[in-house]
Amino acid sequence: MILQIFIERVIMNNLNKNIELVTKEFNQLKRLQSIISQSILYTTSDTDAKITSVSKAFEKLSGYKESEIIGKSHNLFRHPDTPLDFYENLWNTIEKNEKFEGELKNYTRDNKEYWIKLVIDPMFDDDGVKIGYVSYRENITNTKKLEYISTHDTLTNIYNREFFNTKIERKIKSAKRYGNEFCLIILDIDHFKKVNDTYGHHVGDTVLVKIAQTIKDNIRDDDMVARWGGEEFVILLPHTELEGACLLAEKLRVIIENSEILKQQTITASFGVGIYKNNESQTSFFEKIDNALYIAKKNGRNKVVKF
Repeated sequence: MILQIFIERVIMNNLNKNIELVTKEFNQLKRLQSIISQSILYTTSDTDAKITSVSKAFEKLSGYKESEIIGKSHNLFRHPDTPLDFYENLWNTIEKNEKFEGELKNYTRDNKEYWIKLVIDPMFDDDGVKIGYVSYRENITNTKKLEYISTHDTLTNIYNREFFNTKIERKIKSAKRYGNEFCLIILDIDHFKKVNDTYGHHVGDTVLVKIAQTIKDNIRDDDMVARWGGEEFVILLPHTELEGACLLAEKLRVIIENSEILKQQTITASFGVGIYKNNESQTSFFEKIDNALYIAKKNGRNKVVKF
């Protein structure tokens, strides 16, 4: 009898210890889960891409509570600047059960922009059946802001001369190797000094901003515009023949002349256009287009001249 009582006590003590151990481990896991939720930006979704859970860190970043977005699509955060082919590549990748990585811009609940580095992994059950996706994010907004400042003109918000130079150097190397054709347009605002002297530099800055936006609105996504300096702009046109570049320059010339960029007077611009020839140096390439621009200005301005 005493032995039986002793055995029962040993069993109960061990059972209590096991329960305490399991409880302790469970609480540790809960604390770890809480730490992860507070510090890591993640969401999970089902195979239809409907959100099934979010971390506390993601709630804080996005401005949405978990209850507001469960069952909804990630399109809720989508920014219109992200091209469609980004999402096509995303879906093509994860539908093949492969990891997707990319960078994109999103919106918060109160429409503030932020950048994330995104990693999406498929999730599988014990039988190997896909049950959804887990998406991890890194907030890279500050990195993108610094990158933007280093590559863009602070006034016009188009690319700056330094960044454009890196792009044109790569384009020339590619053209020398593969024979790809590309064209360059240099345009200069006519009588810009007179605008500054007459109306002040604030008005002159407004003209520069409007011209930059006009160019951006009327070129292809693959084309690139930059502020070259002062009132000069450059436009890089990949995979473009000379006549196509001249047509674009003429289109821009007409739009600028007929736009109410400045109420007090009509603003016009002169254009030099050229195509890159194999083994031509960057210096000689720019010089010939500069010469075409000089001829356009010498012959009355508001003209397009091709080299």
